[in-house]
Amino acid sequence: MNMGNMASLAGELLVKFCVDIPTRRLGSEGNRQASAVFDAWMGERGFIMERQEFDCQDWETEGASLLAAGQCFSVFSSPHSNGCRVIAPLGMAASLEELEKVDAAGKILLLYGEITASQLMPKGYPFYFPDEHRRIYDLLEEKQPAAIITATGCNPELAGAMYPFPMIEDGSFDIPSVYMTDVEGVRLAALAGQQVELVSNARRIDSHGWNSVAKINPQIQSRVVLCAHIDAKPGTPGALDNASGVITLMLLGERLRQSPVCLGVDILIINGEDHYQARGEVVYLERMGAKIQNVSLAINLDGLGHVGDDVACSLYGCPEDLGETVRRVLSAQPGMLEGDPWYQGDHMVFLQNGRPAVAITSGDLGGLMSQITHTAKDSPDQVDPSRLAQTALALHELLQALDEEGAG
Repeated sequence: MNMGNMASLAGELLVKFCVDIPTRRLGSEGNRQASAVFDAWMGERGFIMERQEFDCQDWETEGASLLAAGQCFSVFSSPHSNGCRVIAPLGMAASLEELEKVDAAGKILLLYGEITASQLMPKGYPFYFPDEHRRIYDLLEEKQPAAIITATGCNPELAGAMYPFPMIEDGSFDIPSVYMTDVEGVRLAALAGQQVELVSNARRIDSHGWNSVAKINPQIQSRVVLCAHIDAKPGTPGALDNASGVITLMLLGERLRQSPVCLGVDILIINGEDHYQARGEVVYLERMGAKIQNVSLAINLDGLGHVGDDVACSLYGCPEDLGETVRRVLSAQPGMLEGDPWYQGDHMVFLQNGRPAVAITSGDLGGLMSQITHTAKDSPDQVDPSRLAQTALALHELLQALDEEGAG
């Protein structure tokens, strides 16, 4: 299959993953459809398939509303929050110090200002949980407001381009919450002490999903792992985040069918990178156990293929000889360059376990995070299919080079 045919196929797959399948949020039927598409594709190309199944929480909302002093305010149900219908006085806190002092019991509590500058990590998030976030959760659960409103601006590093962003996105935190813009928050703060009515038509749903692992030469202990996450945030087609990564690995699967290697290779589709529980990462590490040390190199694809951007590669913890091979092969490809490091992707799962890793994304990742990621703008027209085809070919060349050098 030549470059043009691969690019055409990538375009068709973008439509399938981002248009034909209406959502890929973890736990949804669309998420399972997308995983099944990948499984069938790789199975048809001779890969040995493994499903790592797990339970998870899905969530839906039919919207939220807030009425105060005869005024309507625009609010959104916080993802994975319980729903509510509450009439209560409005309390407020703009800082951690104010939250420590406020009497919030039974009230609808507005958080705004500096305390809402960053999205909180979920309580049970296994990889990173700052003490300040723990303190905020502890105070909220201690003070027991009837419901919470968070007024937020932008937080690209954790929440992408969403404005406003949900400060609380945690299915293990049971106090109902909604979010609004920082501008609406200033307007609402003027009504402190007054009765307000908050309705959030949200519900949690017990569900399931799975990671997919497509294996070549499963008998070989040492493994090169290439990974991408298949899930997407609710409300976004998730073309760059991260249908493009999954599709690139599917194209690589076709290349490996035509021209196999002798390495042990796992093509890993992680499910739940954009979900508060990070279930896919946790389950993968549980299944691997001590075998994670058999990973000779992990390559993570996320945010790849933005129209007009180069493809950026960054290396983490690679021994000198391995790093030289990766740089030599990838830098020889047109439009591929060594980019700045970033630490929010699934490559960190491997790096934290002492395994060398490479991350592949778009050159202007900061621009994507601040303008496109996690929004309805992340649609197939943002992706250049030829970049996906080019990257698949480059990864195949890299695997061939590693094979020749016995680096796997």
